[in-house]
Amino acid sequence: MRDRCPRSFDEILRLLRPFIRCVAAACLIFCTSAAMADDYILGPQDILKIRVFEWRPTTGTAFEWVPLTGDFSISAAGNLSLPIIGTIPAAGKTLEQVSATIGERLQNQVGLQKRPNAAVEIASYRPFFVTGMVATPGKYNFSPGLTVVQALSMAGGIGPVDANLIGLQRDALNGRGDLRALEAERFELVARQARIDAILANAADVTFPLELTSQQGQPRIDRMMKDEQALFEMRARSMDTEIDALNRAKLLAVNQIDALKAKAASLAKQIELANKDVGSVNKLVSQGLTVSARQLGASQNLAELESRDLDVSLAILKTQQDMTKVDQDIGDVRNRYRIDALTEAAQLRDRFASNAEKIATERELLRNLEVRAPAAIAALEEDKESYGFVTTINRVIDGSAESLIVSDNDPVSPGDVIRVERRERTVPGDSVSSNEKVAPGAGRRVARAGE
Repeated sequence: MRDRCPRSFDEILRLLRPFIRCVAAACLIFCTSAAMADDYILGPQDILKIRVFEWRPTTGTAFEWVPLTGDFSISAAGNLSLPIIGTIPAAGKTLEQVSATIGERLQNQVGLQKRPNAAVEIASYRPFFVTGMVATPGKYNFSPGLTVVQALSMAGGIGPVDANLIGLQRDALNGRGDLRALEAERFELVARQARIDAILANAADVTFPLELTSQQGQPRIDRMMKDEQALFEMRARSMDTEIDALNRAKLLAVNQIDALKAKAASLAKQIELANKDVGSVNKLVSQGLTVSARQLGASQNLAELESRDLDVSLAILKTQQDMTKVDQDIGDVRNRYRIDALTEAAQLRDRFASNAEKIATERELLRNLEVRAPAAIAALEEDKESYGFVTTINRVIDGSAESLIVSDNDPVSPGDVIRVERRERTVPGDSVSSNEKVAPGAGRRVARAGE
Protein backbone atom coordinates (compact mmCIF):
# COMPACT_ATOMS: atom_id res chain seq x y z
CA MET A 1 0.00 0.00 0.00
CA ARG A 2 2.88 2.37 0.77
CA ASP A 3 4.32 1.96 -2.75
CA ARG A 4 1.10 3.32 -4.27
CA CYS A 5 1.23 6.63 -2.38
CA PRO A 6 2.66 9.66 -4.19
CA ARG A 7 6.33 10.10 -3.43
CA SER A 8 6.90 13.57 -4.80
CA PHE A 9 5.20 16.81 -5.78
CA ASP A 10 5.69 15.92 -9.47
CA GLU A 11 3.83 12.67 -9.00
CA ILE A 12 0.96 14.45 -7.22
CA LEU A 13 0.82 16.99 -10.03
CA ARG A 14 0.74 14.20 -12.61
CA LEU A 15 -2.22 12.57 -10.84
CA LEU A 16 -4.13 15.86 -10.58
CA ARG A 17 -3.41 16.94 -14.17
CA PRO A 18 -6.63 15.39 -15.71
CA PHE A 19 -8.76 17.20 -13.14
CA ILE A 20 -6.95 20.49 -13.80
CA ARG A 21 -7.59 20.03 -17.55
CA CYS A 22 -11.32 19.51 -16.94
CA VAL A 23 -11.59 22.66 -14.83
CA ALA A 24 -9.60 24.73 -17.32
CA ALA A 25 -11.71 23.58 -20.27
CA ALA A 26 -14.96 24.21 -18.41
CA CYS A 27 -13.82 27.73 -17.55
CA LEU A 28 -12.83 28.34 -21.18
CA ILE A 29 -16.24 27.24 -22.50
CA PHE A 30 -18.06 29.25 -19.84
CA CYS A 31 -16.10 32.38 -20.70
CA THR A 32 -16.81 31.85 -24.41
CA SER A 33 -20.56 31.52 -23.76
CA ALA A 34 -20.55 34.61 -21.54
CA ALA A 35 -18.76 36.61 -24.24
CA MET A 36 -21.41 35.61 -26.79
CA ALA A 37 -24.09 36.94 -24.43
CA ASP A 38 -22.44 40.40 -24.22
CA ASP A 39 -22.55 43.11 -26.88
CA TYR A 40 -21.19 42.08 -30.23
CA ILE A 41 -17.43 42.64 -30.53
CA LEU A 42 -16.35 44.04 -33.87
CA GLY A 43 -13.55 42.58 -35.95
CA PRO A 44 -11.91 42.75 -39.38
CA GLN A 45 -14.22 42.34 -42.41
CA ASP A 46 -17.27 43.58 -40.48
CA ILE A 47 -19.10 46.19 -42.54
CA LEU A 48 -20.65 49.04 -40.58
CA LYS A 49 -23.46 51.34 -41.66
CA ILE A 50 -22.73 54.82 -40.25
CA ARG A 51 -24.85 57.98 -40.19
CA VAL A 52 -23.73 61.14 -38.36
CA PHE A 53 -26.12 63.96 -37.45
CA GLU A 54 -25.66 67.28 -35.67
CA TRP A 55 -28.51 69.25 -34.17
CA ARG A 56 -28.23 72.94 -34.97
CA PRO A 57 -30.46 74.94 -32.64
CA THR A 58 -29.99 78.18 -34.60
CA THR A 59 -31.88 76.72 -37.56
CA GLY A 60 -33.84 74.11 -35.64
CA THR A 61 -32.75 71.36 -38.03
CA ALA A 62 -30.64 68.22 -37.95
CA PHE A 63 -27.58 68.50 -40.17
CA GLU A 64 -26.30 65.27 -41.70
CA TRP A 65 -22.56 64.85 -42.24
CA VAL A 66 -22.85 63.30 -45.70
CA PRO A 67 -19.17 62.26 -46.06
CA LEU A 68 -19.53 60.16 -42.92
CA THR A 69 -22.73 58.51 -44.06
CA GLY A 70 -22.47 55.11 -45.73
CA ASP A 71 -21.10 51.60 -45.36
CA PHE A 72 -17.52 51.25 -44.16
CA SER A 73 -15.49 48.07 -43.76
CA ILE A 74 -13.12 47.31 -40.89
CA SER A 75 -9.68 46.66 -42.32
CA ALA A 76 -7.47 43.66 -41.63
CA ALA A 77 -5.61 45.84 -39.11
CA GLY A 78 -8.90 46.41 -37.24
CA ASN A 79 -9.35 50.07 -38.19
CA LEU A 80 -12.05 52.18 -39.80
CA SER A 81 -10.88 54.73 -42.37
CA LEU A 82 -13.40 57.59 -42.40
CA PRO A 83 -13.48 60.93 -44.22
CA ILE A 84 -12.66 64.08 -42.23
CA ILE A 85 -11.73 62.30 -39.01
CA GLY A 86 -9.27 59.76 -40.46
CA THR A 87 -8.53 56.31 -39.06
CA ILE A 88 -10.06 55.06 -35.81
CA PRO A 89 -9.61 51.66 -34.12
CA ALA A 90 -12.72 49.43 -34.29
CA ALA A 91 -11.68 45.80 -33.79
CA GLY A 92 -12.35 44.57 -30.29
CA LYS A 93 -14.89 47.31 -29.59
CA THR A 94 -18.67 47.45 -29.44
CA LEU A 95 -20.94 49.50 -31.67
CA GLU A 96 -21.58 51.97 -28.84
CA GLN A 97 -17.85 52.51 -28.32
CA VAL A 98 -17.27 53.12 -32.04
CA SER A 99 -20.21 55.53 -32.13
CA ALA A 100 -18.80 57.52 -29.21
CA THR A 101 -15.34 57.59 -30.79
CA ILE A 102 -16.70 58.91 -34.09
CA GLY A 103 -18.65 61.66 -32.36
CA GLU A 104 -15.73 62.74 -30.16
CA ARG A 105 -13.23 62.65 -33.05
CA LEU A 106 -15.50 64.73 -35.30
CA GLN A 107 -16.15 67.24 -32.50
CA ASN A 108 -12.42 67.69 -31.87
CA GLN A 109 -11.48 67.69 -35.54
CA VAL A 110 -14.02 70.32 -36.63
CA GLY A 111 -14.25 72.24 -33.37
CA LEU A 112 -17.95 71.73 -32.67
CA GLN A 113 -19.45 72.85 -29.39
CA LYS A 114 -21.54 69.69 -28.94
CA ARG A 115 -20.65 66.18 -29.90
CA PRO A 116 -22.61 64.97 -32.98
CA ASN A 117 -24.68 61.83 -32.78
CA ALA A 118 -23.28 58.86 -34.72
CA ALA A 119 -25.64 56.00 -35.49
CA VAL A 120 -23.63 52.83 -36.09
CA GLU A 121 -25.08 49.43 -36.95
CA ILE A 122 -23.80 46.30 -38.59
CA ALA A 123 -24.54 46.15 -42.29
CA SER A 124 -22.79 42.81 -42.78
CA TYR A 125 -21.07 40.47 -40.35
CA ARG A 126 -17.66 39.06 -41.13
CA PRO A 127 -18.01 35.56 -42.61
CA PHE A 128 -17.30 32.19 -41.08
CA PHE A 129 -15.70 29.23 -42.83
CA VAL A 130 -16.55 25.52 -43.04
CA THR A 131 -14.01 22.91 -44.10
CA GLY A 132 -13.38 19.19 -43.86
CA MET A 133 -15.93 16.40 -44.32
CA VAL A 134 -18.81 18.51 -45.59
CA ALA A 135 -20.53 18.61 -48.94
CA THR A 136 -19.66 22.20 -49.88
CA PRO A 137 -16.82 23.70 -47.84
CA GLY A 138 -16.24 27.41 -48.17
CA LYS A 139 -17.06 30.88 -46.84
CA TYR A 140 -20.56 31.66 -45.58
CA ASN A 141 -22.32 34.78 -44.34
CA PHE A 142 -22.86 34.93 -40.59
CA SER A 143 -26.21 35.70 -38.95
CA PRO A 144 -26.87 36.24 -35.23
CA GLY A 145 -27.93 33.15 -33.29
CA LEU A 146 -26.24 30.76 -35.72
CA THR A 147 -25.49 27.32 -34.26
CA VAL A 148 -23.07 24.62 -35.37
CA VAL A 149 -25.77 22.39 -36.84
CA GLN A 150 -27.22 25.31 -38.82
CA ALA A 151 -23.78 26.24 -40.14
CA LEU A 152 -23.13 22.64 -41.20
CA SER A 153 -26.53 22.56 -42.90
CA MET A 154 -25.49 25.61 -44.93
CA ALA A 155 -22.43 23.62 -46.03
CA GLY A 156 -24.54 20.65 -47.14
CA GLY A 157 -24.20 18.57 -43.98
CA ILE A 158 -21.63 16.10 -42.68
CA GLY A 159 -20.59 13.07 -44.68
CA PRO A 160 -19.25 12.11 -48.09
CA VAL A 161 -18.70 14.88 -50.54
CA ASP A 162 -20.65 13.11 -53.31
CA ALA A 163 -23.64 15.41 -53.64
CA ASN A 164 -25.80 12.75 -55.31
CA LEU A 165 -25.04 10.23 -52.57
CA ILE A 166 -25.70 12.82 -49.90
CA GLY A 167 -29.05 13.67 -51.48
CA LEU A 168 -30.12 10.04 -51.62
CA GLN A 169 -29.01 9.44 -48.06
CA ARG A 170 -30.87 12.53 -46.94
CA ASP A 171 -34.00 11.28 -48.69
CA ALA A 172 -33.61 7.91 -46.96
CA LEU A 173 -33.12 9.52 -43.56
CA ASN A 174 -36.07 11.83 -44.07
CA GLY A 175 -38.19 8.89 -45.19
CA ARG A 176 -37.24 6.83 -42.17
CA GLY A 177 -37.91 9.78 -39.89
CA ASP A 178 -41.33 10.34 -41.48
CA LEU A 179 -42.08 6.63 -41.17
CA ARG A 180 -41.20 6.63 -37.47
CA ALA A 181 -43.39 9.69 -36.95
CA LEU A 182 -46.30 8.03 -38.74
CA GLU A 183 -45.90 4.86 -36.70
CA ALA A 184 -45.87 6.94 -33.52
CA GLU A 185 -49.02 8.71 -34.75
CA ARG A 186 -50.64 5.30 -35.29
CA PHE A 187 -49.92 4.32 -31.69
CA GLU A 188 -51.60 7.53 -30.55
CA LEU A 189 -54.64 6.76 -32.69
CA VAL A 190 -54.83 3.20 -31.32
CA ALA A 191 -54.73 4.52 -27.73
CA ARG A 192 -57.44 7.06 -28.54
CA GLN A 193 -59.57 4.40 -30.20
CA ALA A 194 -59.35 2.28 -27.03
CA ARG A 195 -60.68 5.20 -25.00
CA ILE A 196 -63.56 5.82 -27.44
CA ASP A 197 -64.48 2.12 -27.37
CA ALA A 198 -64.60 2.23 -23.57
CA ILE A 199 -66.93 5.27 -23.66
CA LEU A 200 -69.29 3.68 -26.19
CA ALA A 201 -69.35 0.42 -24.21
CA ASN A 202 -70.04 2.26 -20.92
CA ALA A 203 -66.98 0.53 -19.49
CA ALA A 204 -65.52 1.52 -16.12
CA ASP A 205 -61.96 1.58 -17.47
CA VAL A 206 -60.02 1.73 -20.74
CA THR A 207 -58.79 -1.60 -22.08
CA PHE A 208 -55.79 -1.06 -24.34
CA PRO A 209 -55.02 -3.57 -27.11
CA LEU A 210 -52.01 -5.88 -27.12
CA GLU A 211 -50.36 -3.66 -29.72
CA LEU A 212 -49.78 -1.12 -26.93
CA THR A 213 -49.61 -3.23 -23.79
CA SER A 214 -46.85 -5.37 -25.33
CA GLN A 215 -44.68 -2.23 -25.41
CA GLN A 216 -45.23 -1.13 -21.83
CA GLY A 217 -42.08 0.29 -20.33
CA GLN A 218 -41.41 2.58 -23.27
CA PRO A 219 -41.89 6.17 -22.02
CA ARG A 220 -43.80 7.32 -25.10
CA ILE A 221 -46.23 4.38 -25.05
CA ASP A 222 -46.74 4.62 -21.28
CA ARG A 223 -47.47 8.34 -21.58
CA MET A 224 -50.01 7.73 -24.36
CA MET A 225 -51.95 5.19 -22.30
CA LYS A 226 -51.73 7.30 -19.16
CA ASP A 227 -53.04 10.41 -20.96
CA GLU A 228 -55.93 8.55 -22.58
CA GLN A 229 -56.90 6.91 -19.29
CA ALA A 230 -56.79 10.31 -17.55
CA LEU A 231 -58.95 11.86 -20.30
CA PHE A 232 -61.44 9.00 -20.03
CA GLU A 233 -61.71 9.45 -16.26
CA MET A 234 -62.02 13.22 -16.56
CA ARG A 235 -64.90 12.98 -19.04
CA ALA A 236 -66.61 10.33 -16.92
CA ARG A 237 -66.34 12.56 -13.86
CA SER A 238 -67.65 15.52 -15.85
CA MET A 239 -70.70 13.54 -17.03
CA ASP A 240 -71.33 12.15 -13.54
CA THR A 241 -71.12 15.65 -12.09
CA GLU A 242 -73.78 16.94 -14.50
CA ILE A 243 -76.03 13.95 -13.86
CA ASP A 244 -75.60 14.25 -10.08
CA ALA A 245 -76.63 17.91 -10.25
CA LEU A 246 -79.75 16.97 -12.24
CA ASN A 247 -80.57 14.12 -9.84
CA ARG A 248 -80.35 16.53 -6.92
CA ALA A 249 -82.75 18.85 -8.72
CA LYS A 250 -85.07 15.87 -9.29
CA LEU A 251 -84.92 14.90 -5.61
CA LEU A 252 -85.77 18.48 -4.67
CA ALA A 253 -88.77 18.34 -7.01
CA VAL A 254 -89.96 15.07 -5.41
CA ASN A 255 -89.73 16.63 -1.96
CA GLN A 256 -91.59 19.66 -3.23
CA ILE A 257 -94.38 17.46 -4.63
CA ASP A 258 -94.67 15.63 -1.32
CA ALA A 259 -94.98 18.95 0.50
CA LEU A 260 -97.59 20.19 -1.98
CA LYS A 261 -99.60 16.97 -1.66
CA ALA A 262 -99.55 17.33 2.13
CA LYS A 263 -100.75 20.89 1.74
CA ALA A 264 -103.45 19.75 -0.68
CA ALA A 265 -104.66 17.16 1.85
CA SER A 266 -104.84 19.83 4.54
CA LEU A 267 -106.78 22.11 2.23
CA ALA A 268 -109.15 19.28 1.39
CA LYS A 269 -110.00 18.89 5.08
CA GLN A 270 -110.47 22.64 5.44
CA ILE A 271 -112.72 22.69 2.36
CA GLU A 272 -114.77 19.84 3.80
CA LEU A 273 -115.25 21.77 7.05
CA ALA A 274 -115.98 24.95 5.13
CA ASN A 275 -118.67 23.14 3.10
CA LYS A 276 -120.30 21.92 6.31
CA ASP A 277 -120.12 25.44 7.73
CA VAL A 278 -121.74 26.88 4.61
CA GLY A 279 -124.52 24.28 4.81
CA SER A 280 -125.19 25.07 8.46
CA VAL A 281 -125.24 28.81 7.81
CA ASN A 282 -127.57 28.39 4.83
CA LYS A 283 -129.95 26.37 7.02
CA LEU A 284 -129.91 28.98 9.75
CA VAL A 285 -130.49 31.76 7.23
CA SER A 286 -133.44 29.89 5.77
CA GLN A 287 -134.88 29.61 9.27
CA GLY A 288 -134.22 33.26 9.95
CA LEU A 289 -131.90 32.45 12.84
CA THR A 290 -128.86 34.31 11.46
CA VAL A 291 -128.08 37.19 9.15
CA SER A 292 -127.08 36.87 5.53
CA ALA A 293 -123.71 38.50 6.21
CA ARG A 294 -122.56 35.37 7.96
CA GLN A 295 -123.65 33.37 4.94
CA LEU A 296 -121.53 35.61 2.72
CA GLY A 297 -118.46 35.22 4.94
CA ALA A 298 -118.75 31.44 4.97
CA SER A 299 -119.11 31.34 1.18
CA GLN A 300 -116.07 33.60 0.73
CA ASN A 301 -113.98 31.42 3.04
CA LEU A 302 -114.98 28.33 1.05
CA ALA A 303 -114.13 30.05 -2.24
CA GLU A 304 -110.70 31.12 -0.94
CA LEU A 305 -109.89 27.57 0.22
CA GLU A 306 -110.93 26.13 -3.13
CA SER A 307 -108.75 28.72 -4.93
CA ARG A 308 -105.76 27.79 -2.77
CA ASP A 309 -106.40 24.12 -3.47
CA LEU A 310 -106.43 24.86 -7.18
CA ASP A 311 -103.08 26.73 -6.86
CA VAL A 312 -101.57 23.74 -5.08
CA SER A 313 -102.81 21.38 -7.81
CA LEU A 314 -101.25 23.61 -10.47
CA ALA A 315 -97.95 23.74 -8.53
CA ILE A 316 -97.93 19.94 -8.33
CA LEU A 317 -98.44 19.70 -12.09
CA LYS A 318 -95.65 22.21 -12.76
CA THR A 319 -93.24 20.37 -10.46
CA GLN A 320 -94.08 17.08 -12.17
CA GLN A 321 -93.29 18.74 -15.50
CA ASP A 322 -89.97 19.90 -14.06
CA MET A 323 -89.20 16.32 -13.01
CA THR A 324 -89.94 15.13 -16.52
CA LYS A 325 -87.64 17.85 -17.88
CA VAL A 326 -84.87 16.71 -15.50
CA ASP A 327 -85.21 13.13 -16.77
CA GLN A 328 -84.93 14.44 -20.32
CA ASP A 329 -81.86 16.51 -19.39
CA ILE A 330 -80.19 13.43 -17.88
CA GLY A 331 -80.80 11.57 -21.10
CA ASP A 332 -79.50 14.55 -23.11
CA VAL A 333 -76.29 14.61 -21.06
CA ARG A 334 -75.64 10.93 -21.73
CA ASN A 335 -76.51 11.36 -25.41
CA ARG A 336 -74.25 14.38 -25.75
CA TYR A 337 -71.21 12.53 -24.42
CA ARG A 338 -72.08 9.55 -26.59
CA ILE A 339 -72.49 11.74 -29.69
CA ASP A 340 -69.12 13.35 -28.96
CA ALA A 341 -67.58 9.89 -28.74
CA LEU A 342 -69.23 8.80 -32.00
CA THR A 343 -68.03 11.97 -33.76
CA GLU A 344 -64.49 11.40 -32.53
CA ALA A 345 -64.69 7.77 -33.62
CA ALA A 346 -65.65 8.86 -37.14
CA GLN A 347 -62.73 11.28 -37.23
CA LEU A 348 -60.42 8.52 -36.00
CA ARG A 349 -61.50 6.26 -38.85
CA ASP A 350 -60.51 8.96 -41.34
CA ARG A 351 -57.17 9.52 -39.59
CA PHE A 352 -56.49 5.77 -39.47
CA ALA A 353 -57.08 5.55 -43.21
CA SER A 354 -54.88 8.57 -43.92
CA ASN A 355 -52.13 7.26 -41.62
CA ALA A 356 -52.15 3.83 -43.23
CA GLU A 357 -51.94 5.39 -46.69
CA LYS A 358 -48.99 7.59 -45.70
CA ILE A 359 -47.15 4.67 -44.07
CA ALA A 360 -47.59 2.59 -47.22
CA THR A 361 -46.33 5.47 -49.34
CA GLU A 362 -43.23 6.04 -47.19
CA ARG A 363 -42.38 2.33 -47.21
CA GLU A 364 -42.72 2.23 -50.98
CA LEU A 365 -40.44 5.26 -51.33
CA LEU A 366 -37.83 3.60 -49.13
CA ARG A 367 -38.04 0.41 -51.18
CA ASN A 368 -37.50 2.46 -54.34
CA LEU A 369 -34.43 4.07 -52.77
CA GLU A 370 -33.06 0.64 -51.86
CA VAL A 371 -33.44 -0.44 -55.49
CA ARG A 372 -32.08 2.78 -57.03
CA ALA A 373 -29.18 3.41 -54.63
CA PRO A 374 -28.23 0.35 -52.60
CA ALA A 375 -24.82 1.90 -51.85
CA ALA A 376 -26.40 4.94 -50.20
CA ILE A 377 -28.66 2.78 -48.05
CA ALA A 378 -25.79 0.46 -47.19
CA ALA A 379 -23.74 3.44 -46.01
CA LEU A 380 -26.50 4.28 -43.56
CA GLU A 381 -26.43 0.71 -42.24
CA GLU A 382 -22.68 0.65 -41.56
CA ASP A 383 -21.41 0.05 -38.04
CA LYS A 384 -21.25 3.61 -36.79
CA GLU A 385 -19.70 2.59 -33.50
CA SER A 386 -16.25 2.20 -35.07
CA TYR A 387 -15.93 5.83 -36.15
CA GLY A 388 -17.55 9.19 -35.79
CA PHE A 389 -17.43 12.73 -37.07
CA VAL A 390 -15.84 15.33 -34.79
CA THR A 391 -16.63 19.01 -35.30
CA THR A 392 -14.12 21.60 -34.13
CA ILE A 393 -14.17 25.40 -34.18
CA ASN A 394 -10.99 27.44 -34.52
CA ARG A 395 -11.71 30.70 -32.72
CA VAL A 396 -9.71 33.66 -31.44
CA ILE A 397 -10.38 34.08 -27.72
CA ASP A 398 -8.69 36.93 -25.81
CA GLY A 399 -6.17 37.35 -28.61
CA SER A 400 -5.11 33.69 -28.81
CA ALA A 401 -6.27 31.01 -31.23
CA GLU A 402 -8.15 28.13 -29.61
CA SER A 403 -9.66 24.94 -31.02
CA LEU A 404 -12.89 23.70 -29.47
CA ILE A 405 -14.59 20.39 -30.10
CA VAL A 406 -18.26 21.39 -30.11
CA SER A 407 -21.73 19.91 -30.29
CA ASP A 408 -24.62 20.71 -32.63
CA ASN A 409 -26.27 23.42 -30.54
CA ASP A 410 -23.13 25.38 -29.64
CA PRO A 411 -23.06 28.96 -30.98
CA VAL A 412 -20.99 30.07 -33.96
CA SER A 413 -19.17 33.41 -33.93
CA PRO A 414 -18.14 35.55 -36.91
CA GLY A 415 -14.71 34.60 -38.16
CA ASP A 416 -14.94 31.02 -36.84
CA VAL A 417 -13.43 28.21 -38.87
CA ILE A 418 -15.57 25.07 -38.50
CA ARG A 419 -13.76 21.84 -39.32
CA VAL A 420 -15.40 18.41 -39.63
CA GLU A 421 -13.12 15.39 -39.33
CA ARG A 422 -13.76 11.68 -39.30
CA ARG A 423 -12.05 9.98 -36.37
CA GLU A 424 -11.98 6.54 -34.87
CA ARG A 425 -14.01 6.33 -31.71
CA THR A 426 -11.92 5.98 -28.57
CA VAL A 427 -12.11 2.72 -26.66
CA PRO A 428 -13.65 3.16 -23.20
CA GLY A 429 -10.90 3.49 -20.64
CA ASP A 430 -8.38 5.13 -23.01
CA SER A 431 -6.74 8.17 -21.51
CA VAL A 432 -6.90 11.57 -23.15
CA SER A 433 -3.69 12.76 -24.75
CA SER A 434 -1.69 15.40 -22.93
CA ASN A 435 -2.54 18.19 -25.40
CA GLU A 436 -6.33 17.85 -24.86
CA LYS A 437 -8.46 19.39 -22.15
CA VAL A 438 -11.70 17.50 -21.51
CA ALA A 439 -14.71 19.57 -20.57
CA PRO A 440 -17.57 18.07 -18.55
CA GLY A 441 -21.02 18.04 -20.12
CA ALA A 442 -23.21 16.12 -22.51
CA GLY A 443 -21.24 14.08 -25.01
CA ARG A 444 -17.48 14.39 -25.43
CA ARG A 445 -16.57 18.06 -25.72
CA VAL A 446 -12.89 18.91 -25.76
CA ALA A 447 -11.02 22.19 -25.79
CA ARG A 448 -7.50 21.77 -27.17
CA ALA A 449 -4.53 23.98 -27.47
CA GLY A 450 -4.32 26.01 -30.65
CA GLU A 451 -3.51 23.89 -33.65
